[in-house]
Amino acid sequence: MTDALFAEVPLFAGLSSDKLEALERLSLSRTYERGAVIFRQGDPADGLYLIETGRVKLQLTQQDGEEVIVDLLGEGEYFGEMALIDAEPRSTGVVALQETAIRYLPKADFRHFLSRSNELAQSLLQGMTERLRNANRMIESLATLDVYGRVARTLMQYADQEEGRLVVSEPLTQQDIAHMVGASREMVNRVFQDLVRQGLIRREGRTIVLSGFSAEVA
Repeated sequence: MTDALFAEVPLFAGLSSDKLEALERLSLSRTYERGAVIFRQGDPADGLYLIETGRVKLQLTQQDGEEVIVDLLGEGEYFGEMALIDAEPRSTGVVALQETAIRYLPKADFRHFLSRSNELAQSLLQGMTERLRNANRMIESLATLDVYGRVARTLMQYADQEEGRLVVSEPLTQQDIAHMVGASREMVNRVFQDLVRQGLIRREGRTIVLSGFSAEVA
């Protein structure tokens, strides 16, 4: 592994090649099998995690044991930064959705580097602000939209343009979406059936093709 991963992570945008190489030297490699718990909600903060390959889900566990999926992250994205700043326990748990290779920066090394890099501090603040805005949008969605609207917004959130079409290539199950929108899998299944009947979505293998969705939903 070279420092190419660090150069591509938005958190480290603008850092010099010397600083990127220093970060690489501080980092450790870890691999997690599908379904492996990377850390649990409430664990002490131990470091920053960068995804080299694979995908993970960030999840909250409610008092009744129900799971809420906060986000899905993939190659070139990072997680675990918030608890490194406020020294509080992990606010979410993280689970590997497939075999996932991680570059791990220990807490002490990351904080030492952060204290000596204004560029990194600014990028960290920007990244945390973006995640706060996303959390606010999720809260707004739960408060103002019905299940139909929340499902539609989630599909739009994970859709990408591919050959002129909006496609959700993320392998989302109906249970995953239920955990994201705060509804039962049965309710999400009914919404999917209705969207298919209306011609708004269709399945192509493991992908979902969207058509006729308003940009306002997103």
